[in-house]
Amino acid sequence: MPEVKLFTKNDCEKCEHVKERMPKGLEIEIINADTVDGLAEAAYYEIVEETFPVLVVDEEVICGAIPILEKLKSIAGQ
Repeated sequence: MPEVKLFTKNDCEKCEHVKERMPKGLEIEIINADTVDGLAEAAYYEIVEETFPVLVVDEEVICGAIPILEKLKSIAGQ
């Protein structure tokens, strides 16, 4: 299974939308980019300036709620 990280921010409606609709059974690390550690990890992936949420699957970066949910469903085999 690929390494899957979902970067979110506080008070982000699109982030909540994605979290509520993620397929069950996937191992997804949710990282809050509003924390110091989350911001450092976002900087590592060079996504600090992106619009959140942002999904990182291995080294692939996916932005936007709809593309993220489509990718998660693909990973889950749905």
